[in-house]
Amino acid sequence: MFIKPSALAGVLLLAASQSADAVVINFDYTYDGGFFSGSNSSRRDILDAAGGFLGSILTDSLTAISSGGGNNFSAVFIRPDTGAETTLSNFSVAADTLTVFVGGQTMGAGNLGYGGYGGYNVSGTQDFLNNASLRGQSNPTSGPSATDFAPWGGQLTFSSSASWYFDADLSTTEAFSGNDFYSVALHELGHLLGLGSSDSWDNKISGSSFTGANAVAAYGGNVPLEGDTVHWLDGTKSTVNGIEQETAMDPTIHVGTRKVFTQLDLAALKDVGWQVSVTAVPVPSAVWLFGSALLGFIASKRKQNLSF
Repeated sequence: MFIKPSALAGVLLLAASQSADAVVINFDYTYDGGFFSGSNSSRRDILDAAGGFLGSILTDSLTAISSGGGNNFSAVFIRPDTGAETTLSNFSVAADTLTVFVGGQTMGAGNLGYGGYGGYNVSGTQDFLNNASLRGQSNPTSGPSATDFAPWGGQLTFSSSASWYFDADLSTTEAFSGNDFYSVALHELGHLLGLGSSDSWDNKISGSSFTGANAVAAYGGNVPLEGDTVHWLDGTKSTVNGIEQETAMDPTIHVGTRKVFTQLDLAALKDVGWQVSVTAVPVPSAVWLFGSALLGFIASKRKQNLSF
């Protein structure tokens, strides 16, 4: 996704009570490219905080994908350090877990990162194929009838050349001048979770609006989208604990500020098929900007989708 520096102010950080049924977002640094390693390893804490928040509010039960014997699941994704399409054969994912490959690479000016869910190839018994597609969900997760979403995970790439702000303590508020890494991580994880990228999102688009019932209820009507149909219309606002904030999943965020998931963003997670349970706790913070395009390709039974 693209990011264009600008300036704005705002407030609030969401915190969530941990659920016993929470989804675990497991970050894999195999293709790190150095962005999270060595002296940069503290950056992992911020990414863990973003993944921990979103994972903790998702209460879906996802079955494991276990390759072995005649059953083979191959994960297909974009390497975060090189941008090369990569396939890992005999791949397995634990129950209630998403595996997310993360790293950094040099990007053009104004680009902070991109993210999306992974594709796959699968062979084996019919039960194994069905499980790979549904992960225990009862509703379709792909195609024109999809109302749910259950990926194995995917990838996040962050710009190694951007001017970042890595907040050492997300519970405190202070002025800063860089691009807030926590905000970008939340936004890109939103795309990985199907916002703007899944078939269950696409199936709720009418013209230039999103018509998911939960989002409509939160917004008070059909929600206007950007022309790419993967983001809320730039400047769309909702609330965090009753206080207005620009949505996390619109295409812009301003330098020197922070954005978190609003009620509209959370409602959209429900509309694409996630079970969402959240207790929001206000913590004074800051707000800021995104712009993007959409890429995708077919990897056997599932489309891989990236949002930039």
